[in-house]
Amino acid sequence: MFTGRGKQLSIFIGETDHYGHQSLHLAIVEMLRRHGCGGATVTRGIAGFGASSLIHTASILRLSMDLPVVITVVDRPERIDRMIEPLRRMAPHALITVQNVEIVQSSAPLKEGLPDVKVAETMRTDVATVAPDASLASVVELLRDKDFTAVPVIDAQRKVVGMVSDSDLLTRGGMNVTLSLQRAADPDFISRLKKSLNDQNRKVSEVMTRGVVAIGPDEIIGRAARLMVEKGLKRLPVVDSDGVLVGILGRLDILKTIAAVNVSEWHPEAPADREAATVGDVMNRDVPNVSESASVEDVLELLVSSAHKRVVVVDSRRRVAGIIADSDLIARVSRESRPGLIEALVARAPIGAAAGEAREHLRKLRARSARELMTRDVVTVREIMPVAAALALSAEKGIKRFPVVNAAGELVGIVGRTEMLRALLG
Repeated sequence: MFTGRGKQLSIFIGETDHYGHQSLHLAIVEMLRRHGCGGATVTRGIAGFGASSLIHTASILRLSMDLPVVITVVDRPERIDRMIEPLRRMAPHALITVQNVEIVQSSAPLKEGLPDVKVAETMRTDVATVAPDASLASVVELLRDKDFTAVPVIDAQRKVVGMVSDSDLLTRGGMNVTLSLQRAADPDFISRLKKSLNDQNRKVSEVMTRGVVAIGPDEIIGRAARLMVEKGLKRLPVVDSDGVLVGILGRLDILKTIAAVNVSEWHPEAPADREAATVGDVMNRDVPNVSESASVEDVLELLVSSAHKRVVVVDSRRRVAGIIADSDLIARVSRESRPGLIEALVARAPIGAAAGEAREHLRKLRARSARELMTRDVVTVREIMPVAAALALSAEKGIKRFPVVNAAGELVGIVGRTEMLRALLG
């Protein structure tokens, strides 16, 4: 539930106003729903006049079809603020007002699961794609600067014939470095990797995943979310009845929809919904963690042995002081040390296992501590936080995994998007 400071948005229009071929008030309500507003009320007046100075009244037949209409929305301040510009474009002649309000009670539309929104309303239509005969090097170049790790493979008719992901490139394509490490590596390292892939002269059709799991644009996003969880996927191609690609739906797109639909700013003091799953219900209590004085070797050992690909740094009271991901480690060591460190991460081997020049550079890292390498200002979540609110925070902050803390601020677990989404779906 959301209580506290909010804003009330009011849009004053006429009943005969249109947006394209649709009544303006219906078009506005639909737009507000797509953007996740918790609700909107349309009120039809019995009399009034607007900018035209004409009297609108139900008792005058000539004007009875142009009665005043007011659309009222009460929601979180940041969501109301985001609605202003779209509304000004849709209704340039409307009177639009905003005022601060105190919300003392509201509903919780996500209590039963995901919002009732179609895939077509959430998907992206500007889809990056590749052809079956594209080179693997071109796929690496495409994915390296994107916020996703898989693209649809389409034929000349734009029908989806496969998906190619970083996992495909790692397991079947001869690429031995993850995209996250590539993004943190030096340009020279990337050039050598691309040259190696070019020398192999392999095509997308050789490594892509066939038998693609896709979804239709008229499906509800709840079904899409279930497919992602059941199949272990982060992106779904959206295809029409002929199998032609019309969009792409990512897990983050679903999470942003959750964040938009009145998953309120959660407060630890708010009354708990006993039916709602909490972070503590789904978190992993086995958290890779080190002290601030831990060595690079200690950090690396945990990074290569943990599925979380991050190590939480704690202080003497087990409060979260920072976090270290494999890409953080690469970005914060000297350029000379990076190739050897990448080699150690790829081989999932300790620093001492490196050979030759790489071993010498890595030896110099032993004096570095976790305190020097960690990312500070870590966003954490409380174990009693509802899963839906944590997913909304994940979307807003762009964070895939959260350290979980108790009421005293002590580290008690770690939680990711997959387990939280699974819990939300029930």
